[in-house]
Amino acid sequence: MAAAAGSNSYHVLQYAYVPDILEKRGPHREQHLAGASKMADANKLVMAGALTDPVDGAIFIFRNVSKDDIEQFVQADPYVKAGLVPNYTIRPYMVVAGDCS
Repeated sequence: MAAAAGSNSYHVLQYAYVPDILEKRGPHREQHLAGASKMADANKLVMAGALTDPVDGAIFIFRNVSKDDIEQFVQADPYVKAGLVPNYTIRPYMVVAGDCS
C-alpha cells in the first residue's frame, strides 16, 4: 500500500565502503551499530544493512527525517570518522508498495 500524500517521507542513505572494510571495521563496529539502533529505536530508521557479495556498501532507509538530520547522523558515524566510508549519497525515496506505516 502506498503512503498517502503528506503522511510519511523517506530517504535512502547509501554508503560506499573501502575495499578492506571487513578487516578494518572491528574497532568501530559496536558504536556504528549502536548509532543505527538508536535511530531505529526512535522510529527514524526503518531498516539498515550491508550490501553483500561483495561487502562494498550499506543502505539505510529513514522515515520522516530531514536530509540535514541524516547528514548529522553520517558525520557522527564512527565508520565515516575512521575513513571507512569514502563516499555516500542521501536521496529522497518514494515508496509505492509495501509497508508504509
